[in-house]
Amino acid sequence: AKGFLSKNYNTNNETASCIMIIGVNSTGGYEGSLKINKKVVSQLKKLDSAYNYVHVEGKGEGVISTQIHDITSKANQIIMPMIFIMIVIVLLISFRKISYVILPLFALSVSIIWIFGTMVLLGIPFSTMAVAVVPLMLGLGVDYSVHLSHNYRSELAQGKTPAEAIKISVTEIGEAMFLAMLTTVIAFLSFLTATVPPMRDFGLILALGIIYTFLTALTLQASVRYLVDRKKKQLDREKKKTFKINIFMGKFAKKILKHQKKIIAALLLITVVTAVEATQLKTEFDFNAFLPTETPSIKLYKRIQTEFPFSSQDQEYILLEGDVATTETLTGIMRTHMNLKDDKYIAKKADGSIKTTSIYTIIQQAVNNNKSLIKEFNLDEKTYIPNSNRDVKNLYDYLYDDMEYGFLTKSTLHRETDGRYDAAVIDIYVTLVDDSEKNEAFNKKVEILNTELNEDIEHYGNNVNAIVTGPMIITYKITSSLTHSQIISTIISLVLAAIVLIIVYRRVTLGIIAMIPVMMSMIWILGTMYIAGYTLNVMTITVTSLTIGIGVDYAIHATERFRLVADKTGNITKAVTETISRTGGALLIAAMTTCLGFAVLIFAPIPLQVQFGIITSTTVLFSFITSVLLLPLVLARWAKWSKKKKGYIISPAPVDEKYLKEIEE
Repeated sequence: AKGFLSKNYNTNNETASCIMIIGVNSTGGYEGSLKINKKVVSQLKKLDSAYNYVHVEGKGEGVISTQIHDITSKANQIIMPMIFIMIVIVLLISFRKISYVILPLFALSVSIIWIFGTMVLLGIPFSTMAVAVVPLMLGLGVDYSVHLSHNYRSELAQGKTPAEAIKISVTEIGEAMFLAMLTTVIAFLSFLTATVPPMRDFGLILALGIIYTFLTALTLQASVRYLVDRKKKQLDREKKKTFKINIFMGKFAKKILKHQKKIIAALLLITVVTAVEATQLKTEFDFNAFLPTETPSIKLYKRIQTEFPFSSQDQEYILLEGDVATTETLTGIMRTHMNLKDDKYIAKKADGSIKTTSIYTIIQQAVNNNKSLIKEFNLDEKTYIPNSNRDVKNLYDYLYDDMEYGFLTKSTLHRETDGRYDAAVIDIYVTLVDDSEKNEAFNKKVEILNTELNEDIEHYGNNVNAIVTGPMIITYKITSSLTHSQIISTIISLVLAAIVLIIVYRRVTLGIIAMIPVMMSMIWILGTMYIAGYTLNVMTITVTSLTIGIGVDYAIHATERFRLVADKTGNITKAVTETISRTGGALLIAAMTTCLGFAVLIFAPIPLQVQFGIITSTTVLFSFITSVLLLPLVLARWAKWSKKKKGYIISPAPVDEKYLKEIEE
């Protein structure tokens, strides 16, 4: 009874706190459980308002999930429009024309509709990770639109008609966009190697989303853009507007060319420092990172921990599968209970005994209340274990159908329709969660608990398998496997992306050079995460694949522009300048929209989503810096080597004087 009363209770007090435990049978998956949980929360509120002499509050997985759902839904109603507004502002400032804002957003909206439709068709649930799909699609998808629009405006500024400008843009930018899309899809599909189903779904949806945004940008947006402008023979007024960002990036390019060695040295130094820090990054599970700090049930949970030390409802389990109606199984369960006594994090009852439940503890309780059961089922007088398997089966049947013990028995034994008992569970109440302790301490506790529970397992019979499971144990095992699976995903992504680029460029060195910004950005972000005090968890573990997906996109656009200019002009300096000024301008707009879009997640109620937003924004920034500052300089050195060795950079074709004149104007 003390487990249900607060520790400050005594008979002289007029008021005291107590706990009531409600069992809920939920069906229908997440939506069905949510519906039932909302009814429970609603009834608790009614009880609280109905009686002025008692205060009623609810806590538990169902209540917490309901409140998190409500808080997250309300937050998303603000966050999603904010992301949209940020993108609109950046596009409007960059292009200063409303049609250059409406068309990209229209194409993106179509893509997002396709994504959610695909999720429904594939039966993929809208999980915590799926919340990040929309900002990712808005942030990454707008990149394709920006590159297309920026190149189109640049061509118009050089005197091209809308038809000529859209044709050149689709031809020149289309190849880079296709390569970027292909390598990004490869990076996201690497999530399919993950051990966590929501992460696999996350990768698949992102990959499909990238394909959708590529298709809508290159077909829908390009077509509508031409239809809007086709009656205008030449848009001279575009010239002055378009070149403002290009002029800024052009001046920036001159500074970069002037201080090449210093820039390369500084970037290499940053890489070395962050690489050292990245090696210290840990994979951990932070219980509090999944919970909004202001959730009422979380506050109540902390209070219960303090006021009700014997009321632990956090459970882990030892699941037994096989023929469990044997004396061997019961003997094994009895020995497991004895082994549990010295475990560090097992909850205790008020009398000091461990807080566990199994068919064996139910037998003990039943026999202590009715000693005649010893003779009726041939039980050992000391251990209460039957003498034969037949007696075990008969005792199970008695308890299973008994009015007093039936409910508890059914929660620890599983009986088939033919009467066979094929599974049993040992419920183990634990005391792990402490809001004041750091992630590392909590993870160490779970590790110790997992080790001790596995050591507590005994022999339960030749045909019985035992496994330790439960919410925290499962999370611990998942988190432990994340690093390994993500390393595999990252290696697969890098290798496949490099192979694709090598095949397309037909040069091994050029394909590898294009991957340098990606690898540097990855090192930078992992090192930065350690410096910022972050750990790798269910969401932040995706950072390496995201870095590949975002970084390779930027690197390909820069490489493609350099190849185009170097091939047509044979001028390495001009190729560097044009890459930084023209493609760098488009990358700057794309980076700003993506960074600001993800930065909005700092207003998310769940700490995990806040971390994800900050990390992704920083990843985009790093990808931009390495693609604009470092990559053109490395490409310039490669071009000098290629020209010296072969006499040309890309191909032996003569200089395109017309193109050279256009870019010099």
